[in-house]
Amino acid sequence: VAGRAQGRSRDLPPALHSPIRAMPQIQRCASSAATWGFLLVALVAGGSVAGSDLPALGPLRGIAYGALPCTGQPCGGPSEDMLLERYAKQWGPEGRDDLAIMAGLGANAVRLYHSLGLDIEESHAGFLDHAQATGLNVMAGFHTYGACPGFDCFETWKQAALQGFRQGFAQSGGWHPAVAALILLNEPDFMGSSPMCQPSWAAWCRVKAALSALDGVLAAEKEAGISAGRVRLTVTWSFGISTSIDGQVTGPGIFGFQDMVAGIADPQIAHYTPRSTQADLQQAFSTRWVHGLNTQSPWSFVDAMISKDYARFLPVPWFIGEYGANGQPATVIRSDLQAMQTRASEGTGFLGTAVFQFQTAHWKGGSELNFGLFRLGSDVLGETGEVCDEHGSCRTWPVHCLSAKLDWLPGSMGDRAQAVASAWNGTVA
Repeated sequence: VAGRAQGRSRDLPPALHSPIRAMPQIQRCASSAATWGFLLVALVAGGSVAGSDLPALGPLRGIAYGALPCTGQPCGGPSEDMLLERYAKQWGPEGRDDLAIMAGLGANAVRLYHSLGLDIEESHAGFLDHAQATGLNVMAGFHTYGACPGFDCFETWKQAALQGFRQGFAQSGGWHPAVAALILLNEPDFMGSSPMCQPSWAAWCRVKAALSALDGVLAAEKEAGISAGRVRLTVTWSFGISTSIDGQVTGPGIFGFQDMVAGIADPQIAHYTPRSTQADLQQAFSTRWVHGLNTQSPWSFVDAMISKDYARFLPVPWFIGEYGANGQPATVIRSDLQAMQTRASEGTGFLGTAVFQFQTAHWKGGSELNFGLFRLGSDVLGETGEVCDEHGSCRTWPVHCLSAKLDWLPGSMGDRAQAVASAWNGTVA
């Protein structure tokens, strides 16, 4: 199974308000109401949000964001770097204002996938500034499919970070205040399917990629004189069952947690020689690392699989990078999110979750239509800037309104946005 930057894992079967700024002109789908529904988000009052007032990463109430403007198949491959100014009519206050909609639902973070590493020379500061103003932590993702010869991602990740610093990720000698976490790789366990990974699905491939990516980002920070600040570092593993590289742990997702423990202790276990010192890697892991996994399963199952054995990983915390809730009714989604918030507030090592995902990936079709808080409606609110694909072909795309009803899903399964808002004390009306 090939890895996917937003692909689904192979799964086994009190008040939460944050102060955010009221935003005008939240757009809604106005035509064919019976089919498309109406969207109106009322934001929680509370005044302006300064960078220093952004919430801590946990308890995490995040939403995954990869809102390509495609209403069906084929799509044509516009850039998946959603921080581009060319997409500002989607995420920004002069357009649909997706970031404000997330905050209105009760989110305090946005999880991203291709923020660094696509080698697009364009400022990302506008997105980061707006996230900061809206009270959303940014969990910026590196492009998982960057060049990693022999699964050594060091140079590619270093250059991606340095380019990011030039494009707005750096501010006043540190990371932009909105940046709370860097997701170095998304589901790197699927790298085991590469013909270069021998023997097939060998653990060293994924672990070498993770260690070298971490090493590259640390080297970029050092070269550019960027202080770590509050920025956490993580990899989000799939929820498939595997065994850790040292053979100590077998289970869904948690194998990757032990992979990092073993790899940091002895990088040679993954055939990797760090460019940084061993002490640098260990310091970053002990002070900045967060374990992460993606899952479609209900919280009760994930909790049972992970929490019972998690004491061995403390004090390093963990989070769910994608809570997919595949095929779950609104009542389950709401109760899961409420239970996760309760657990995250207890200080036992669990930070919270990012819901997968803000907008349905219409262009993927199939089972991907099971996900998304919103679907694209028929009304067009404007258009993006010139967005280019990987071959350099550029065009504008219509910016569609949003509907909170996924009407192809049965019963309350299509009311995912309402379930999230109800759990997080937000509003969708």
